[in-house]
Amino acid sequence: MDKRGPLFADEPEDTKTEILKATFDALAEHGYANLTIDRISQHFSKSEGLVFYHYDGKDDVLLDLLDYLLNRVVQVGMPVADDGDPEIRLRTLLDQVIPGPDEQAIRDYETVLTELRMQAAQDEAFRACFNQSQDVFRETIREILRDGIESGDFRAVDPELVTDFLVTLVSGLTFERVTTGASRSIRSELDSYIEYRLLADAEDADGGDA
Repeated sequence: MDKRGPLFADEPEDTKTEILKATFDALAEHGYANLTIDRISQHFSKSEGLVFYHYDGKDDVLLDLLDYLLNRVVQVGMPVADDGDPEIRLRTLLDQVIPGPDEQAIRDYETVLTELRMQAAQDEAFRACFNQSQDVFRETIREILRDGIESGDFRAVDPELVTDFLVTLVSGLTFERVTTGASRSIRSELDSYIEYRLLADAEDADGGDA
């Protein structure tokens, strides 16, 4: 994936990662409802028996895939420099989580995550994985906002409310893109939000009224 680096090596070094890669490809192609171990094995270069050797069934391998994907986001896609201009840090983070119209690899990733997120409505194990990842995303935004407020780069906004807004925006945009195929061009509006809602103007920086 262009912004996060590839999710998997072309030739994974271990069998379990190769199974997860095959599961990702099969899930992106068939969706959760039509996913079977047989379809996973069609994307797997080794015997189907190895899938059953490592996993008890479909949900077992899917939970491992979800954990792998979310950890990959946290380790590679989520981190931004913890020093420097808060505005640049925030924009960089948003660039990483809002794909451009031609980034098919990220779209496949979002499709797979959306399929897995639907299972979180009924399965506590899936829900716990998503909650852990979402907590990291939220804390990353909050930290940037707090640093920007402290440095005077951002207005004295409520970090919790702004974080809720940005997380909801990204989540809603992803869900609509995956479920409707629509690609909304909201980045200019988001840029305006950052400029006029978050960035402190000269008067703010001098301690005047906003």
